[in-house]
Amino acid sequence: MQKNSGQIYFETFPGNGKIRVGHWRPETPANGTVVLLHGRTEFIEKYTETIIELIQRRYEVWSMDWRGQGLSQKTFTKPRKGHIDKFETYLLDLEFFLNRVIKPQGIPPLLLAHSMGGHIAARALLEGHTKFRGLIITSPMFDLPFNCAKKSCVKLAVRLGNMVGMGEKFVTGTGEYNSKRIHFDGNALTGDRARFDAVHQTISKQPNLALGGPTFGWLDAAFRSIKLLKSIPPPPTYPCPVLVCTATRDTVVSVGMQAELCAKHKWQQVHFPNARHELLQETDPIRNHFWKTFDQFTACI
Repeated sequence: MQKNSGQIYFETFPGNGKIRVGHWRPETPANGTVVLLHGRTEFIEKYTETIIELIQRRYEVWSMDWRGQGLSQKTFTKPRKGHIDKFETYLLDLEFFLNRVIKPQGIPPLLLAHSMGGHIAARALLEGHTKFRGLIITSPMFDLPFNCAKKSCVKLAVRLGNMVGMGEKFVTGTGEYNSKRIHFDGNALTGDRARFDAVHQTISKQPNLALGGPTFGWLDAAFRSIKLLKSIPPPPTYPCPVLVCTATRDTVVSVGMQAELCAKHKWQQVHFPNARHELLQETDPIRNHFWKTFDQFTACI
């Protein structure tokens, strides 16, 4: 990103959390404000290209590293564990970020949220935590991609692990971030090698950005929040329009649950053929499709 185009700094959130915040302004008067919310493991630098594209559309852009991710405050001596006590902690951080840090004036912000960030944003919208101008979600984590039988077994194992004191341990089969185990071929995130490699090159220059697998506590919290999200009834009126962008080759989150919640809440859904989980890190044709969809959606709100 060009010099002086923005700033990245730390804010003290409730609970004395040091949260890393980014803020960028266009050179000309802004059309509005976009708040960019990341998925699990992600960090501000991963979205440099997206931030530039939003600025080119004359949006003021805000983002943050979620608590426990990027360079925001970690809670472990081994800071690469993906852990949270409950998803309500993320919701409180989002509410504080929107209402106390950004302090939008006039038109409420547009939220652009990915995966776990999309889950948190959807809960914030349905539970009335704050007001948005609109919500665009890419590959939302409305559920995890397990069949019913496997999900029941995993949920039981995770709950028992949490109960016997394993909440802060890595989920079985996961562990620390290890660049030697990172391979483009067969990855579930993107079909674009250059963007895939750029993320890990950034981590190699700033190793503290890396995050490993989730803990038993994080996964248990995720299952509880997913259950709650799916149980929320449609409100009498929606405070803003919602667009869900579904990657048809996604194996990281449930594609089927995206369709179910869009039907339940009458949210607009657009499918992206051949796209893997990370739409904004995908190949140019897929990203071009996304930006065309983004422009059409925002033109009507």
